[in-house]
Amino acid sequence: MKLNKRISLIHRKTRLGFVFISFITLLLLTTNYNIFKDSYEQMLGHGHNLPPSIVGDREIFLNFTKPQIESTAENGIINFALVDKKTGNNIPHVTYIVGIYNQENKNMFTANLHGHNGEIKLEFHNKELENYNINANYDTLSASYVSDFGSPIKIDGSVFSNPGKYRVVAEITGIDFDNTFLPEPLKYEYTINVR
Repeated sequence: MKLNKRISLIHRKTRLGFVFISFITLLLLTTNYNIFKDSYEQMLGHGHNLPPSIVGDREIFLNFTKPQIESTAENGIINFALVDKKTGNNIPHVTYIVGIYNQENKNMFTANLHGHNGEIKLEFHNKELENYNINANYDTLSASYVSDFGSPIKIDGSVFSNPGKYRVVAEITGIDFDNTFLPEPLKYEYTINVR
C-alpha cells in the first residue's frame, strides 16, 4: 500500500513537473517568437539589409536606411542603396521602379529612378497637391529621374499625408550600366509606419 502511494505521489509530481516545464517552454517560445517577429518587422519596417538576391556571381541586397517621415512634418526622407555583400560597396548604375502604397493599397507614388552610384535619396515635401511633382533631372539613357550631384530627388505632394502603414516596393530593373537591364527585375518590399 505504501509503495502504491509513493508511486502515485511520484506520478503526480512528475505530471506537475511536466505541466510546469511545458508552461515555461510555451511561455519562452511565445516570448522569443514575439521578440523575433518584432525584430523582423522592425528590420523590414526600417529596412536594414533586406534579404539578398543572386545576380551572376554576386550576392546583393537592398540596404534601406531608416526613413525620417512624419505625417505632420514638412519633409520626409527615404534613402536606400543596392550593395554587393562581398565587397560592401554600392552596385553602380542601378535603375529602380519605386512604388509607394498606403494601407488601403492605393498607389501614392510611382517613378523610375536611377542612382549612378547605386544610391537613391528621396525627399518628400508634404504639400496639398492632387498628384505629385518630381524635381530632378530626367536621364534619357536610363529612362529615369536622377539626382543632381548626390542631392536628393525632391517630390512635392501628399504622398505621406496621412498616418498609417505605407508599403514601399522597389523593383530593380538594371545594374552596372545606365542602359543595361536585368532579364527579370529584383523586387524588394518594406513597410514604413507614419505617425
